[in-house]
Amino acid sequence: MYTKFGIDLSQVPFSRAFSYMAVSKLPENWQGYGNSEGIFLKNISGSAKDPLIAKIIFGSESVQKDKIKHVCMENSVLLLEYANIKYELVFADKETILIRADGASAEMTLDFMTESGPYDYIYELKNNGINCFMANCYKNNCSYVMWAQKGSVFLEQKWEEQSSLYSKINVSGKDGFLFVIKEVAHEWDRICQVYDFDMCAGETEKEFLDFADKYPKLPDEYSKTALLAAYVNWSAYIHKRGFLTRNAMLMSKNHMCSVWSWDNCFNALALSYFNAEAAWEQYMIIFDVQDASGRIPDSINDSNIIWNYCKPPIHGWTLKKMMLNMDISKEQLEEVLEKLEKHTLWWMTYRDFDKNGLYEYCHGNDSGWDNSTVFAAEPPIESPDLQAFLVIQMETLGDICYKLGMKKKGEEWHKNSKELLERFIENSFCDNMPVAYQSSTRKIVKNESLLPYLCLILGERLPYDYRIKMIEQLKAKGFLTQYGFATENPASTEYRSDGYWRGPIWAPSTVLLLDGLVECGEYELAKTAAERFLKMAKKSGFAENYDALTGEGLRDRAYSWTASSFFILAKEYL
Repeated sequence: MYTKFGIDLSQVPFSRAFSYMAVSKLPENWQGYGNSEGIFLKNISGSAKDPLIAKIIFGSESVQKDKIKHVCMENSVLLLEYANIKYELVFADKETILIRADGASAEMTLDFMTESGPYDYIYELKNNGINCFMANCYKNNCSYVMWAQKGSVFLEQKWEEQSSLYSKINVSGKDGFLFVIKEVAHEWDRICQVYDFDMCAGETEKEFLDFADKYPKLPDEYSKTALLAAYVNWSAYIHKRGFLTRNAMLMSKNHMCSVWSWDNCFNALALSYFNAEAAWEQYMIIFDVQDASGRIPDSINDSNIIWNYCKPPIHGWTLKKMMLNMDISKEQLEEVLEKLEKHTLWWMTYRDFDKNGLYEYCHGNDSGWDNSTVFAAEPPIESPDLQAFLVIQMETLGDICYKLGMKKKGEEWHKNSKELLERFIENSFCDNMPVAYQSSTRKIVKNESLLPYLCLILGERLPYDYRIKMIEQLKAKGFLTQYGFATENPASTEYRSDGYWRGPIWAPSTVLLLDGLVECGEYELAKTAAERFLKMAKKSGFAENYDALTGEGLRDRAYSWTASSFFILAKEYL
């Protein structure tokens, strides 16, 4: 069995599970790094001052822009064609890329762009008769050793004082070449392993297919889309190191190269159907860096932890769903009880500034809906979704306590949940509709955002009249477009087609809202919206978000929580 599907390197990076390297086609001056347009080898570690390792030039740079073809992914091999020469790239392992070319005129240049930073250069060393080249990439906080297993290599470099003005590796061969690039984190063991390209491809393919096979099975019309979704997620993994105590599924290897502390929940949930071990790993990874107060960070990668913001407490809701999909051991329940309890107490202790028993976000970023119109007023903002998440989180804590035989503590958490629900219903609705308050003034924040509607996840816990009114408004106001639920009412004066949380359709808001609709008995409406989202993903790939009126993918175009939500929606509604 083998895979074959199209891949656009300008949208989906070529990488593999657990690697810190990726290959992408980038526009000129990508992310302000001053590069020319082309195909680049990148380092996605958070420690890199500059993620661009080298520009990969196949054949002649002067004409390759119009001639290079991105053919497809086949058998975990990236196939490219230039001037009738086939170039193939495969990850032999997480630290090694093999590049193979056939044909007498095959040539390739790696431009390490040493002019973009100090102390970067390449030095040559012989190893058992093999000419090897070590690229010391200070800007990437790493080194890369290279050699030709087949073909010849020529170093083109100009040294000046402490670094090179330019450093280029030129590769060619009379009947093609096989070139090896290996990441060296600290020191190279001086072993030039002999690689069998096809064997490496087969082993990598098997690893990918084993991973893909543990996602829900989809109807035939979505089979290729499902393969791409699995590839986006599999290739987004990096191996544990630094602050990461577990292997981590990043949000992307484009430019969102971290784990955010609610994004991981959707990745865990998608894995929980048939890959329990990986699901638990992704769910717990953010709790590994929980501080003494119970707070969990905004985001984490191997080299950085961001504490300036947090993310919404959907962890109880997620765990409740995961417990329906997978067996969780007593030891795991004990582990998560301590972490989730501390997390909930942090919200109760540190995010009720006016001491009214309802909780606030200090910034839109804390909600995950960074610039939503709910945050048009100065924070803190007492938002309906936050109260709903915490009601369910407290309830989930009570359920875990009961499972562990801790009846008294379970009753306390259920009591906390019911009391918060009562305060929420009494204080956070106006004319049967949920409202957000500016905490210090108690003024209602006028908005046309979808965010307040997420409290529908409470389902029958909400009064019947409230549920009916909210669902009627959802239908009447035009939030549901032909592609799914817009995050800002398209009729709003604040709606923007590429306005981040002021219009575009997002995967997490879709999963949460549809779950709320089902909880309220609106399965058919949820199914309709799910089908629209799935068709949009089939057409536009797994973007960070989508234009609500055209379905076009926006921002980061290979986003793992979108691919995970694709599997969740397909499993629950198809």
